[in-house]
Amino acid sequence: MAHTPTVLIVDDDPQIRKMLIEVLTLEGYPTETAVNGQEALAILATSGPRVILLDLLMPVLDGRGVMEALDADPAMRAQHKVVLVSALTNLEASRDLVVDGVLPKPFTVNQLLSVLEPLGSALAS
Repeated sequence: MAHTPTVLIVDDDPQIRKMLIEVLTLEGYPTETAVNGQEALAILATSGPRVILLDLLMPVLDGRGVMEALDADPAMRAQHKVVLVSALTNLEASRDLVVDGVLPKPFTVNQLLSVLEPLGSALAS
């Protein structure tokens, strides 16, 4: 991969954030974290592009709210690749959201990397 994108982990579960940071750091991905969608949008406004691992169910502003905010700003949305990360039933209920990938919980490291790698390459080109 020519350029390794920053991965923004947006999840209210501290254990999931910690695990993702550890795995992605070992794989050479720079990471940032947000505990809810409001924090994520503040980070996304600072610079880009990023791959966003976005949980659907969070307090303050959930994943659907983040997607609505991104879709309302096409320039910002175009900078980022979004992967929804949630239990399969939540993902099925969110099929109307236009995202770049989905990752049902629980997932393996190989599943995570297979979703991230093509998105990182797309951001680099």
